[in-house]
Amino acid sequence: MPNGESLISRRLVVAGGLLAPVSRVRASPRPLAVPRVDSLTLVVVDDAATFGPFLPNLTLPGMTVARAGNGGPSHAPRMLPHPLLGEFGLSILAESRIAADARRVLIDFGYSREVMANNMALLWIDPLRIDAAILSHGHLDHYGGYAAVSGEAATAKRRLPLIVGGEETFCERVALIGDPPPVMGRLDRMALARAGFEVRIRPAPLIVADHAFTTGTIPLDSFERAAIPTQMRPGVGCRRDLLAAARQAATQFPDDGEHELATCYAVKGLGLVVIASCSHRGVINSVRRAQAVSGIEKVHAVIGGFHLVRPRTEDEARRTVAEFARIDPSYIIPMHCTGEVFIEEALRVMPQKVVRSYVGSRFTFAAAGA
Repeated sequence: MPNGESLISRRLVVAGGLLAPVSRVRASPRPLAVPRVDSLTLVVVDDAATFGPFLPNLTLPGMTVARAGNGGPSHAPRMLPHPLLGEFGLSILAESRIAADARRVLIDFGYSREVMANNMALLWIDPLRIDAAILSHGHLDHYGGYAAVSGEAATAKRRLPLIVGGEETFCERVALIGDPPPVMGRLDRMALARAGFEVRIRPAPLIVADHAFTTGTIPLDSFERAAIPTQMRPGVGCRRDLLAAARQAATQFPDDGEHELATCYAVKGLGLVVIASCSHRGVINSVRRAQAVSGIEKVHAVIGGFHLVRPRTEDEARRTVAEFARIDPSYIIPMHCTGEVFIEEALRVMPQKVVRSYVGSRFTFAAAGA
């Protein structure tokens, strides 16, 4: 596909203003004319899993894996001067190319500013070279480190587009993990603006920065259920009038993850790479949605948190492995909240497909000769 042939608009599809309330996406979408990138590199900026410099780099069909401190760009020292830090959060930098045209999209912001700032510096990530950001959903472990990108108050004149899936992103949340349940907090829209972000609420599938696309909101079309141990408080952080009518009068209601997005790329000659982030709507649902949105059946890799921990069950984790075997992706890269039951079962059923991820890992996807 020629460079730019299928783009909905040039450079920033996300250049418009904040949308008015949009009806929720339920039916299978008409496929987008998604761009095919020549190569895609995913850099793990923040996650809970860390490892030293002794893991081998990998060269596999359609994917290479470089571990931080074990090789890397020519300008970087072989060993990092300080350790990369891990925490229960998630952030991935996607670097893609179509010919000489490069784009960088930051997907989620990890849990804390301190860890994000440390890791971005050690991984040579220049915030000014990021073209857009996507926040998968409104949980603290995915948005907490956003200020590391530009500080509490941005000094650059540019506004960095930030794509979110719905007004629920900004609702205060209560985590149902204690007695009394602790308040998780909320993402402050005004603080985001001061930090240089320009929020775009986009519940429908969208081309982002010319190279990536989002799934839009993800229907529950498989055996998977929305199993999220949080509740939301409408009117605290989020605007009641922009929520679904049934939620506007509520004091507190279950967090069903309906606003959650997955981020995807179509890599020329390989197929889809789906970045599932947290999979509260189900990782299989996320992959199926990516296929429907793009019209591309072949799945090359699925990476991210698959959320196969409580309140989901061990049986659900094992069934997810069986469904993955039917989809038959080339690689499965579990992270963040996936859970050990899924990982153990996936290694048993399809060991050649499972690749472990650690903070600082660089996954590059490109067809032979690209």
